[in-house]
Amino acid sequence: MNNRKELAATVVTVLIMWAAYYADNNLIGDNMILSLLVSLLGTVILLCVVFPVYWVTRVTDEGIKGLGITGRNLPLAVIFSLILSLWRFSEIREYIGQPFFTSSILFNAFSIWEVLFIFGWLYTRYKRSFGELPAILLTSLCVGIYHIGTLETDRIISLCVVIIVCGVFYGITNSIFTVWPIYWAVGCSASTLGSGMRFPMEIVYLAVITFFIQIIIIVLLVRP
Repeated sequence: MNNRKELAATVVTVLIMWAAYYADNNLIGDNMILSLLVSLLGTVILLCVVFPVYWVTRVTDEGIKGLGITGRNLPLAVIFSLILSLWRFSEIREYIGQPFFTSSILFNAFSIWEVLFIFGWLYTRYKRSFGELPAILLTSLCVGIYHIGTLETDRIISLCVVIIVCGVFYGITNSIFTVWPIYWAVGCSASTLGSGMRFPMEIVYLAVITFFIQIIIIVLLVRP
């Protein structure tokens, strides 16, 4: 596989991710149907699941392990996930018992799509081309880039630091379970609750349905 083509594909997906985030947060407004098309169909399904899984199963032929979906190092991955969760737990402790706390935890626990994009797709592509440390830094930079225009500068910097820390742990296991679902439920809730985002249970139901759609898509693409 030509690394230049893979890097080009990676950069393009980051730009598309930024455009989707920006449009959903700043241009679409209250148009629920258009928002669902951009965020759910365009971003979650096509960009973060279909394209990366298609790439590793049809283009590079490395299989879904190329996205970190593997049972290898599972015990260590779970331990790391718990460590990362404890690191961020203090940020959500004050919200325990408040409205939307449980729904935030559940929503983020079922949001595998961004984990696949950040660590399965971006980190792995950069690691193949530049090595582990540059991959961590480049992945963090890209996550910061696609949040430009949707988060304040200080939150983007904090997010980049979080991705670097998670990337160090992920680089040891190369397993998606290092960051999902345990850490992602806690860490993302710390970010979303801290920024004032609230997820009603109706959104959680949609996240659950979307999660199973993603699993079905992955299974279908993995099949020969």
